[in-house]
Amino acid sequence: MTFLTDFWNLNLKEAAAIVNLQEGLRNMLQICVALCIDAYLGYRWMLILSSVLYSAGLVLLAFSVPEYFFNNGKECPLKDCFKTLRHTPFWEGLALLIVGGASQVIPLYSLSFEQTKVVKAPKDSGPTRVKVACCRFVVKLGGWRQFLQKVIRWLCRGFLIMGIITSVYGFLSFKNNWHQRYLASAIAIVIGLLWFLCGFPFYGRRRLQPSPLLTMMRTVIAALQKRHLNYQEHLGQLHRHDGEDQNQLLTDHLEMLNNAAVKESLADDNLPTGNWRLCSVKEVEQSKLLLDLIPMSATFIVYGMVKSLGNTFFLEQADSTSGDIPIIVLQVIKGVTRNAVKGGYKAVFAKRIQRMQRQYSDGVKIGIGMLTSIICCAVASSVESKRLEALRESGLLNDPKARAPISAAWLLLQFCSLGAMEGLAGSGIADFFGHYVPDSRRYGPVFTDTLAGFGILLNIGFIAMIDYYSRFRYKESWVGDSVNESRLDLIYRAYVILAILNCFLYAYVSSSHSYDNIIGKPEDEPEIPFLEVKQEQETVAYELQSIPVR
Repeated sequence: MTFLTDFWNLNLKEAAAIVNLQEGLRNMLQICVALCIDAYLGYRWMLILSSVLYSAGLVLLAFSVPEYFFNNGKECPLKDCFKTLRHTPFWEGLALLIVGGASQVIPLYSLSFEQTKVVKAPKDSGPTRVKVACCRFVVKLGGWRQFLQKVIRWLCRGFLIMGIITSVYGFLSFKNNWHQRYLASAIAIVIGLLWFLCGFPFYGRRRLQPSPLLTMMRTVIAALQKRHLNYQEHLGQLHRHDGEDQNQLLTDHLEMLNNAAVKESLADDNLPTGNWRLCSVKEVEQSKLLLDLIPMSATFIVYGMVKSLGNTFFLEQADSTSGDIPIIVLQVIKGVTRNAVKGGYKAVFAKRIQRMQRQYSDGVKIGIGMLTSIICCAVASSVESKRLEALRESGLLNDPKARAPISAAWLLLQFCSLGAMEGLAGSGIADFFGHYVPDSRRYGPVFTDTLAGFGILLNIGFIAMIDYYSRFRYKESWVGDSVNESRLDLIYRAYVILAILNCFLYAYVSSSHSYDNIIGKPEDEPEIPFLEVKQEQETVAYELQSIPVR
């Protein structure tokens, strides 16, 4: 955002639209990436492809800085810099960042080695010594999974903290030098990819598997092809895969989909698995579970709209105050607040609510997060009013490059509120999909990011509506060329009204939503095995045995 406004001198509306377009498309493309992973590439090849695309996009952005197109400095000196930006590699790099960013999230989560498989421990099993590299541990066979998860989790946290510290140091070291920032990030991704490729021969062959989204699409298409049938007249001709519950019946809910499980002739028994004309009873019922989530999912879109403020207007506010707190520090504080609120809610409230009514636990968490979004926008409006008042008292209100004589510490509360909203509403939405979506371990986070991305894209239209309303009603634009020439305080008030209306809508929809179809927690599902503890037949020693990873 600041790269586009400070160096390319784009106006506020253009820069916000570009950033929202990049964030929204990146999140929404995760659905397509998930389908591609399950059907064709697998996690490892998708991670390799995404790393190549992402690093290539960063390299193109590194050579789209203004200093390569103007000889008089690092900023665009023209009045209409957007036309010049069209003839730079910026747009090609942005497209690669969108595709590469969407392709990285799912593989990184699934290949984080948090999921392990352990042979069920015998009742009379006792402690045994297990050697990992040069270290020896005394663990029970049944407790090895928890022990391994704790070790890997702390290693991941350690590397994550190292990455945060490195990024903050690099951001501050390469101040106002975006060329070096982009190149350093690209080099870091390439180094990580090379390190990942070092273990490629030991990862095993990829394993492809069916996707619940593809199953839902197959069910809908098969039901439309057989819409002339009445499934109640063919209850003896329902299709079931081998190993499924032969006594499972079709429910009356969304009964138009039930025709997808009806076999019209004996030739249907020879249809291949995954065809688009015949589905099993289990597949039809799983598709109904996904379709039942649409009304609740519609209320999550505003969460993405409010979340996008942290990547656009909030950063411009921070860039227009006195520079005692760098922008990267404010973003780190937001992330720390998000994790702290998420962990605090789980420790203090989650277990109490689950003891009373487990099925309502996710709904309460999301509702509190939506109330926090109202507080976040209200606080941002108050801080912006104070910033504009400080500019007015200093006579700098008409200067688009002026910095308000107030500390950036005033923005801490709104960044913390935004982090709290993400920690409550964001994780609550992920838990909600984790309990009600088939195969939620893989698709819960994907659905959450997709809805947030859709809200971010809608944010472009919402800002355009606010701009049109202000021009029509007050004969002035609330979205000016710069943050000092805009009325972000009034824009934030519009978001407050939108968040309040969404809270009422969510309260109505959630009260009428059926919570009886809970599938379970994501950790209760069949796991993606990476390592297996296996007892040898002739000795009492235990060893780690590599097994294929999909």
